[in-house]
Amino acid sequence: MKGIAKSRLFMLALITLAMMAGLILQLGRLTITEGDMYAAQAASRRTTTMYTTGARGRILDRNGIPLAYDETSYNVQFYRDPERLSPADSALYTEALLTAISIIEAGGGTTIDTSYIRMDEQAELYYNWGVEAPASQKARYLNFCNAMGFTMPDPDDTSTWISAKDAYRKLRQLWKIPEELPFSEAVKLMSIRQEVNMNKWRAYEPVTIAFNVPMEVVAELDMRAEELLGIRTMQSTSRVYPWGTTAAHILGYLSRQVSDEMSVTGMQRMGYAQEDYNNIPNIFAKDKDGSQLTGADGGAVVQMTKLGYSYNDYIGVAGVERTMEKHLSASTNNQRGTKIVEINKHGTVTRELEKTPPSNGNDVMLTIDLSLQKVTEAALENAILKINGYEKLLLQTKPEYYLKRRQELAAIKTAQSGSIVVLDIHTGKVLAMASYPSFDPNSFIRGLTEAELSELGFGENPVNPNMPTLNRAIASRLAPGSIFKMATGLAGLMEGKITTTSLITDGGKYTKFVDGDEIKESEAPECWIYPGRHGSLTLSEALSVSCNYYFFTVADRVGIQKLNEWATHLGLNDQTGIELPGELSSHVGGQKVLYDNTADLKEQKSSLPGYVFRQLEAYLKAILKERNMEIDNEAISKCSQELLKLQTGSTQSEFGPDIRRILREELGLPIGITRTQDWVPRISSMLTELQWKPAMTIRSGIGQATTLVTPVAVARYAAAFGNGGTVYDVHIVDRILNEKGSVVKVYEPSVFEKIEAPYEYWAAIRDGLKGVVSPEDGGTAAQAFSKGFDTEGYLKRIIGKSGTAQISTSKVSNVDIENTSWFVTLLPREAPEIVIITCIPYGFSGSRAGGPAVEEITRYYLDRKSGMAKDNLVPVNGLIP
Repeated sequence: MKGIAKSRLFMLALITLAMMAGLILQLGRLTITEGDMYAAQAASRRTTTMYTTGARGRILDRNGIPLAYDETSYNVQFYRDPERLSPADSALYTEALLTAISIIEAGGGTTIDTSYIRMDEQAELYYNWGVEAPASQKARYLNFCNAMGFTMPDPDDTSTWISAKDAYRKLRQLWKIPEELPFSEAVKLMSIRQEVNMNKWRAYEPVTIAFNVPMEVVAELDMRAEELLGIRTMQSTSRVYPWGTTAAHILGYLSRQVSDEMSVTGMQRMGYAQEDYNNIPNIFAKDKDGSQLTGADGGAVVQMTKLGYSYNDYIGVAGVERTMEKHLSASTNNQRGTKIVEINKHGTVTRELEKTPPSNGNDVMLTIDLSLQKVTEAALENAILKINGYEKLLLQTKPEYYLKRRQELAAIKTAQSGSIVVLDIHTGKVLAMASYPSFDPNSFIRGLTEAELSELGFGENPVNPNMPTLNRAIASRLAPGSIFKMATGLAGLMEGKITTTSLITDGGKYTKFVDGDEIKESEAPECWIYPGRHGSLTLSEALSVSCNYYFFTVADRVGIQKLNEWATHLGLNDQTGIELPGELSSHVGGQKVLYDNTADLKEQKSSLPGYVFRQLEAYLKAILKERNMEIDNEAISKCSQELLKLQTGSTQSEFGPDIRRILREELGLPIGITRTQDWVPRISSMLTELQWKPAMTIRSGIGQATTLVTPVAVARYAAAFGNGGTVYDVHIVDRILNEKGSVVKVYEPSVFEKIEAPYEYWAAIRDGLKGVVSPEDGGTAAQAFSKGFDTEGYLKRIIGKSGTAQISTSKVSNVDIENTSWFVTLLPREAPEIVIITCIPYGFSGSRAGGPAVEEITRYYLDRKSGMAKDNLVPVNGLIP
């Protein structure tokens, strides 16, 4: 037994020794024989962390219908290994990029076109920095030179910096771009290489060189990955606006991030509060000396990449895409995902080792109704085309009439643009908002040609004066005309200057201020019916027939200060608070609107101060020239500004001593000389133009003079007359939802002001608006609608007010075709729910231009309430019948 045990132990030892010998031999083969091969393989592979981004949040209408969403797409990226910087490597990268560009273009795709170096029609090279402000151009020039390694002899003097021609030549040499390649092809390479160099602060991230390429391109690039150094494809998302131009001004559009820096003000406009990023290390940009950079607005500058944004990310530029960027974006640090991958020497991913999925952005639900939005946009376009055709007919049939007012018929502007706002009067929520002309936000995603940029009003040579991307509902300010008479009437009632039953007799011309030399007899304001008369009228009757004389009288009694105060209560001296960028503030006439001597010239609300300033400059130059004195433009400008400040708005008419003092201090003109010249009365006359006068007050009472309002401000103003005095902040965002559909935030209705007025005041004004559309009462808009609209009962279910604002107070130069057309509609009549505001510049008259649009929207809204209206939506990608 012991012998057997020993033999077994001996055999086990032999086997163990054999196995050990085999392992030693295998280890020797791996380390000695094949060691170099495996070392080379290990050197060619390394791990890296790649960041992934989820889908941008959707934008939905009030019923949950998608208006904007992301869909899966594929991009082409270029990754330059920061360790491969030799000339030979540069040549290999150029060869790979040329091949990739060829494959992309053959498949119908395009590569990025961001090079700052451009060539004009004369084949001269120049820089195009893509911004107009000199400070911004210098900043980009500086960043470009630093990124490309160019030296600047004098950092403060751009004339010493490298020219576009020399930069182009040096970069071609540096990047080994073949000599035979023409500029049109070389600039494609230069755009990509420029992006790489400008992306040095995140060198570990690839640069996207082509977006949303076809699958055929993806397949070929993946198949040839081993030979295309640094080229890879990556699954991504692309923004889609399925309804094209519909609601484009509300939705806005995206643009690729062009800078790492954003001012704090810019961050606020995108929905970010400082607490969202204050605690992020090194979030604020610093200058070379370590001091904190400040933007054009004087605030700090945020580094977007520290927040998580990538150089390739698209961010909101306009509309809700802009204001809700914080909620829609999936690019912040706490949302991005990561992938730890193994890549080979070509930069191609060979294996995924670890993955953390990203989070999607939040959805934004709007207050608008897509069906009503489409009806509203169609109604606006139809109305503009209709009134434009009518105006052209007038020019053809009555040329002699219009040539008395203008030297050329071609100089007379006709209706080509406009806007409509439909508002819920009990919440301030926008149900529809249309601006014409419109645009397709999808075009900003697929890339715009120079011709398309020009057509949209962008670029160096814009050709479309109508600027299709401008949201006229919030960013156009126009005189309101007669729709302001409701405010004048309310001010008269609240100040006790009239009652609901007191009478004012139409005197035709309002000549009260002619004797005071404020206005000439021939230019005295008059009722639109003059030489006819309206007789004696109550407030309701005066609104029905829109009697100018009545409201001249009320405005004169109330005075501009109180008229302005009541306009403020009604929201006409503020922004509405709508969640859209670019809203202008409305303002009603008064000294501070005409001219405010405490504000800079560029901050004035009217154009008159600028005109008077230029008059003063020209006159002062003429004085110096006459006296053979040296003309110092800077001194003349400063002197003109000091003279303007003398106008405080008081009744002072004698500026002599102060004028003489300023002329001596700023221009060196002796007081003794100024006493012997007519300079002081001439300058005093110019300054008097900036003084608010009672004659301006009476014109303000009918919505003329310096009063300018936006359509969205008019919507909330008119809503107050329908709901009994509640002026709401305007909302176009209803709520924010996370990717699981849970509510993150709700935008509740908010009140701007509640006007406590007796019920009979509101009733009297609404009775007047009922008369406006009543044929029986001789209303000014009674003929604005079709016979069917009346006979089918729709006309009896609305109340409204038309407004026709003249662009000139001169009876000689004013052209009716160029009047601004307004129409305010509240419906249903007995218990109003919505207000419809139409505004068409150069629209001839409020009733003629606005009536047809109001009719279309009213029919749809009331029919849908009664279940008669058909669904007007076509499935996405469906055919329009």
